[in-house]
Amino acid sequence: MMKPMETKKFFRLLKVRGGKKLLHLLYSPLWLIFKLRNLGFTYAQKNAGEDPRVSKERSIRTLLEGISGGKFLEIGIGEFPHFERLKFVGEKNISYVGCDFKSVCEAHKEELAIKELDTKNISFAMNSTGTYSWTLFEMLQRGEQFDVIYVDGHHTFYIDLPAIVLADKLLKPGGHLLLDDMQWTLSFLKGNMLRSLSQWYFYRTMYNFSDYTKAQQSLPHIRMIADELLIKHSNYTKEESLSFPHWWVLRKKA
Repeated sequence: MMKPMETKKFFRLLKVRGGKKLLHLLYSPLWLIFKLRNLGFTYAQKNAGEDPRVSKERSIRTLLEGISGGKFLEIGIGEFPHFERLKFVGEKNISYVGCDFKSVCEAHKEELAIKELDTKNISFAMNSTGTYSWTLFEMLQRGEQFDVIYVDGHHTFYIDLPAIVLADKLLKPGGHLLLDDMQWTLSFLKGNMLRSLSQWYFYRTMYNFSDYTKAQQSLPHIRMIADELLIKHSNYTKEESLSFPHWWVLRKKA
């Protein structure tokens, strides 16, 4: 039998998650229209082998181990918090800043409150309009600096090119820039949105596929930016022992 406090937490979580599920169902006719507009789209097949999230988390933990008491910025925080990673951040007394849309950050705050996670070292930098580049520019104006910056945002050229330029300026010399989904493409996202109502609902207002040609939708924008801007022109080096095909760890020149 659940204790009173556990029961309260359960119903708070049920209210939050249940509300999201209800919204998904209400929007399902629009999802069906999206599917009809993309009839004939070819789905990308998933690669076999270890879940890439497992290897990524090992890499992140290794880097965070080395910055106890330091500062960690995450650009693009996703639909749900990484609870175990945030617990680890707290144990290492690392100052964490999550940067994303206001609605996403507020949802994370609510989830953390339900889990009763210690948030004294956790803060959020949010944008209600536009993109997180404005928020990052304001951080730069304040003279903020970070030991590790993790970019897992929009993954597209027009939005993440300025964000990565700003991340470079916010990163301390010798610091690490983490880039996720190096093989990600807009075509891959479209496939996920066609498969899953929840994926379509979360991303439906965030992406405009018409901004890119069909050929550009099949290109990995983040890998292109990393190769050309960071490695070729900004003296970043790739930490091979911590990197994988889907995940790159780049070290800024000291």
